[in-house]
Amino acid sequence: MIVNMHSLLRPIWLVVIGTAFAATFLYSTAIGELAGRLITKVVPVLCLALWLLPRRNASARWIMTGLLLSAIGDFCLEWSSSWFLAGLISFLLAHLAYLTAYLGLVRRARLILLVPVAAFGVASFRVLEPSLGDMTLAVAIYTAVICCMLWRAWATVGERPSEPRKAWWAALGATSFALSDTLVAWTRFVEPSTTLAIALMLLYWGGQWAIAASASDDSPDIMPPVRP
Repeated sequence: MIVNMHSLLRPIWLVVIGTAFAATFLYSTAIGELAGRLITKVVPVLCLALWLLPRRNASARWIMTGLLLSAIGDFCLEWSSSWFLAGLISFLLAHLAYLTAYLGLVRRARLILLVPVAAFGVASFRVLEPSLGDMTLAVAIYTAVICCMLWRAWATVGERPSEPRKAWWAALGATSFALSDTLVAWTRFVEPSTTLAIALMLLYWGGQWAIAASASDDSPDIMPPVRP
């Protein structure tokens, strides 16, 4: 029986395929088997990108772009430890894509939200800084970008009256992604840990799913008026 591409893009098939590959990756990580991890790590995020492919609105397009850039980052990190910087740049661009999506939905600054976000960024960077070596500047820039994305994701809460649930998905997804990135840095620069490696991937995939779920449906994006 031949399954056409349209049917493969149905959410149920994407869930089945993405979950199967994610489970295989986690099992391989738990038993220390590296063979096959390259493909199994990339596929779940690609499934999320395919989920958004039929949508044509700006936020969905930017989020899909971020997911594709994340898949490139996954490939780089898994391909070789020497490709870490390339992976970092790919994920930085992914965060910029998500940031653009959320800026396009809500422009109200909500500067008060910067306080906890900045505290998280400074605290996590200070903990990692002694172990970063020549990656200190790159990680500092990356931390600043992900904190901006986290800020703008939380800024959508209460500002998308037609899609309130999607605003919460954005906030929770960005938070989960930020936490997973912190664990990636810890296992890379401070102390490798299989347990943390599994935990960070669960946070990462959960965060990416929530970010994908935050994308607007195909109707005009509603931009509330800017309030002082």
